[in-house]
Amino acid sequence: MQHPTVMLKFNQKLDQEIAWEFYCNQKIGGCDFWKERALKYHPELFQIAPSKNPKKFLKTYISNFYRIHGAEVQKLAENTVRYFYEKQDEYFSTVNKIFNDYPWPKNEFTGYFSIFDFCPRFLSRGSFQIFIYDTKNLQLFTIFHELLHFIFYDSAKKSFPEMFKKMDTEKGKFWDLAEIFNVVIQDNDDFIKLHRKIENIGYPDHKDLITKSKDLWQKNPNLDQWIAGMMKII
Repeated sequence: MQHPTVMLKFNQKLDQEIAWEFYCNQKIGGCDFWKERALKYHPELFQIAPSKNPKKFLKTYISNFYRIHGAEVQKLAENTVRYFYEKQDEYFSTVNKIFNDYPWPKNEFTGYFSIFDFCPRFLSRGSFQIFIYDTKNLQLFTIFHELLHFIFYDSAKKSFPEMFKKMDTEKGKFWDLAEIFNVVIQDNDDFIKLHRKIENIGYPDHKDLITKSKDLWQKNPNLDQWIAGMMKII
């Protein structure tokens, strides 16, 4: 089956917008995104709170960072593109087996490099972010993780239209289900082969459900039956 095209590029404006969103909404799923994924790598941003205009402070910081480190991040981006292209055929083949050749919802997806480790995905736009300073394995993990979201949500809504038609993909049970599914899939042998073993994946708030979800998948690795079973316990 033909797989979609994935474009990897920069978008500084998007980086500024998303950084501000995470500054305003710092905790998700038991993780402190601002502390663990922004301040950890950019300690200068500790100064954002006492500044007169935090949004302007953040925008200026990001603009200056890209200006000063432009050549560095460009080289890192070239490496990431190479890493992904080396693995993409094997990745899409693996996903097709899990989803029984279910068609991808879009023919093209876009990954935007970011200087922050937030890595959100935007379902309607078919795009997501990748942390430019991550290791090779973590960058591959992120790309594969976000792409899985696009096909999972689309497939789940087609298989269970009544169940999911009023559910929010950004919070609540449907969001929980999608995140837990990715942990189950990306912690199995086929995906470990693609991006190696990644420790401590998944949100802290999902810890107990992840254990149950893995047991359910091991008993019967059928996507629709797994969804039906998980929705009874989430």
